[in-house]
Amino acid sequence: MFWNLLKKELREVLTVSSVISIVAMALIYAMIGKSVGSIAEEVSKKQIVAVVNLDKGEFSKAIEDAVESYATVIYKGDNVDEAMEKLKKNNGSALLIIQEDFTQKISSNQQAKIKVISILKGLGIMDTIPSEAFNNFLNALKHQMVLTLLTKYGVENPSFVLDPIGREEATMYLNKVLEGMSPSQLLNYVSNRWLIVSIVVMMLIIMSGSTVISSLGLEKENKTLETLLTMPVARSHIILAKILAATIAGLVMAGIYMVGFSLYMRSFEVPLSSGIDFSMNVVDYVLVTLSMFSALLCGISIAMLLGLISKDFKSAQTLTFPLVALAVFSMLLTMFKDLSTMPTFLKIVVFAIPFTHAMTSVRNVLFDNYPLLIYGSLYNFVLTAVLLAINVKIFNSDSLITGVKFARRGLIRRFTSP
Repeated sequence: MFWNLLKKELREVLTVSSVISIVAMALIYAMIGKSVGSIAEEVSKKQIVAVVNLDKGEFSKAIEDAVESYATVIYKGDNVDEAMEKLKKNNGSALLIIQEDFTQKISSNQQAKIKVISILKGLGIMDTIPSEAFNNFLNALKHQMVLTLLTKYGVENPSFVLDPIGREEATMYLNKVLEGMSPSQLLNYVSNRWLIVSIVVMMLIIMSGSTVISSLGLEKENKTLETLLTMPVARSHIILAKILAATIAGLVMAGIYMVGFSLYMRSFEVPLSSGIDFSMNVVDYVLVTLSMFSALLCGISIAMLLGLISKDFKSAQTLTFPLVALAVFSMLLTMFKDLSTMPTFLKIVVFAIPFTHAMTSVRNVLFDNYPLLIYGSLYNFVLTAVLLAINVKIFNSDSLITGVKFARRGLIRRFTSP
């Protein structure tokens, strides 16, 4: 009988429409990630340019030679129209025109100019990438010209003169010194991994929790819950079937979502040059998974309690807000503040919220903060047991039919009605 109940609950929570919607969302994330990856590849490519030299002097020749080091030159000459025609045929990005008095002005200690005509084919983000990447090329060209001038004026080792001070980065976090890494590099590396887990946990809680609340509200409205309670099956089995079905559905949806979102985040990832190992072993993955599972169980237990006090499907939809708000608040709070820098009162609040432990699990594992991760998971399991005990008590009493009442100052507020 239990397996029939589980199949029934799975059919209700894991519908075709819900799976299609989450697959569509994952595909959107994957497509965005692929687009961003294409942008990065486009920026790293050598730009296709043409050079029109109207000067023919010493410094203009130096510019021509320098251009070939940083870009693919498809035309070198003095005809602007011919250069533009070649650029159009070869999908070029810019035309450089060296003015007639270029060498004369530099020799006279005056600022010389190079006219740059960028070939813009559209106003989309992908269309403007070559022009933006060309700015880096121009800066490199300018730097090369400065080196040439310093050499001409007899400056020994001009590269040293331009950059006499080197910088060695090191960051201390949680009494651990990370050599060769700046705070921004550390934040970028850790946040990429942490954000994936946080988003997945939030989506797990929202999707599975909303499904449980809505399902209970709909069953109350259609009187199917009352019919189910009259059947010869233990009420604890009904609760277990609902929780297990919601957990399975949440894990399936989160898995699909995680694939798309990980592809999206991978496009923003910058590899570390410091050689620091932030890899996770099997035990780390087990602890993170356990933390996520405990948060999911806790979220479903809270959702079931909210569903039990709902009156009908409409009120159940309203009661999803506290769960969604708590999940979003947990993600935003852990995003902007680290637990180690919070005041004591805020630390207690954060620890009391069951979802924050799963959202910070990757961060705790990467920096060997295992006690906080383990205690957080234990807290979630204890809280889940308490919530399940309350849910079972409501299921085993007449309150589920007669309504859950809360008394305050002589006033009785009825949240559900028969």
